[in-house]
Amino acid sequence: MKYVIIGASAAGLACAEQIRKEDKNGEITVLSKEHYLPYSRPSISYYLKGAVKEKDMYLRKPSHYAGSRINIVTGAEVKAIDRAAKTVKAGRKAYPYDKLCICTGSKPFVPPMKNVSGKANAYTFLDLASTKAVKEKADGNTKAVVIGAGLIGMKAAEGLSKICKSVDVVELSPRILPSILDAKASVGVKKYVEKSGHIRFHLGDTVTEAESKGNRITSVILKSGKELKCDMLILAVGVRPETSLAESVGLEVNRGIVTDPATMQTSDKDIYAAGDCTVSVDMLDGSKKVIALYPNAVFQGTAAGSHMAGGDIKLGGTYSVNAIDFYGLRICTCGLINAAGEQYGDKVIQSGDSYKRLIFEGNRLVGFVLINSSENAGIYTSLIENKTDISTLEGDVFETPSLFLFEKSVRSMKLKGETV
Repeated sequence: MKYVIIGASAAGLACAEQIRKEDKNGEITVLSKEHYLPYSRPSISYYLKGAVKEKDMYLRKPSHYAGSRINIVTGAEVKAIDRAAKTVKAGRKAYPYDKLCICTGSKPFVPPMKNVSGKANAYTFLDLASTKAVKEKADGNTKAVVIGAGLIGMKAAEGLSKICKSVDVVELSPRILPSILDAKASVGVKKYVEKSGHIRFHLGDTVTEAESKGNRITSVILKSGKELKCDMLILAVGVRPETSLAESVGLEVNRGIVTDPATMQTSDKDIYAAGDCTVSVDMLDGSKKVIALYPNAVFQGTAAGSHMAGGDIKLGGTYSVNAIDFYGLRICTCGLINAAGEQYGDKVIQSGDSYKRLIFEGNRLVGFVLINSSENAGIYTSLIENKTDISTLEGDVFETPSLFLFEKSVRSMKLKGETV
């Protein structure tokens, strides 16, 4: 059996390793357009600010791939898939497959801006190559402007603030981290970051054009009319699923690649897909969305690899969960943070830099935002994942969350993996 995987990040690696667990003899080829062995993408911001070294970013040692007989080909950008011949073309070489998995991830979304495209000091911040370029050029005299105050933009801004003279963050939304924080929590985090990181925010605004000298941007003009001096522009507005290959060969795509939610099989029985390029079904509200998270990519890659090799591992429920920190401020969020509708309610408590918000749908917990109060995140995540009826619990889920909320038999199962 010949297996080909396009993409060597979290989903691609998980897929390859699961195939090898279930098929000891199959030929596994992983094609990556990057020039690096699989590495942790979430660690690029820590690399930028000097908290980790490049050698510590790699997910496995080179000897692991040789020992597992997983052939990773770097610098191999796939340009075409021939479904009839069952081959994948990268460069001048065609790779035959019996089973194929597309793990092409996501690509930066760059909004239309005048005089920005192609400038030497405009960078994205999504992979190791772009981060290396930023790190090489940034110094103590650099005035950096980051477009986007989502997760990618905020981590880029934090890293740059350790290096640069100034960092301005421009965000179209009226608040920072809009996808993972509610409005009230966002205000507190913004104040903390401004105080700790000396970052200036320009919310409810956007860059419309850039002034330049030669091939370098010297300043950017905002919709509001503000002009910001700029030696380095980071384009971190967001990402979009990389679906061009799938679309080019007629696979079903609706924002992301459409797959069977349990097996990750696409509309072609011999082609699977996993990771940020796919559409997921949110187990909490049934909506179809792109859930671009590292754990989700690993789970999807594992399920895809299992079914490609004839196994039966099925993808469990999928939902959004994030655990990040900014300047020591620990943020954990999960589930339906921005749920809207009469069926939802919430409870909030705030003290100093600590903030706790639980979101409920009837007697079920469906989301939380924990800032500097994440010690009970595991309990809350379990309640969400298992769709627990909180009216059956022995205590107050908001005030005193612990395993003692659960019946004895449930506590035993969670602690020991057995029932009493």
